Amino acid sequence: MDILIILIVLFIFTAIPIKISANILKIEGATIGVCIIAVILSIIANILTALLIGEGVFPSVIAFIITGIFFSWLFKVNTVTGFVLAGISIAVQLILAFFIAGLGYALI
Repeated sequence: MDILIILIVLFIFTAIPIKISANILKIEGATIGVCIIAVILSIIANILTALLIGEGVFPSVIAFIITGIFFSWLFKVNTVTGFVLAGISIAVQLILAFFIAGLGYALI
């Protein structure tokens, strides 16, 4: 049961922000399945840059560039829209993280 709850929270925290970002940018064909594939590709980009380059700001920038390219390829949009989609999805994830942290702090 705990694993199911963890998977649902991870789904809400990762795939839904990409779906929201795609709706903001009015990208057609952005289904939940495509958003999940985008999450998997983004995770792969982050892992590969951490393994090949290391940790820090520079690998994060490289991972963001690779993620933007993946998003533009996956959602069939131009490169600028892919980068904007990646940036908006990261911003939505940060907002959700701050909201969840604030909610947890308020409940204590």
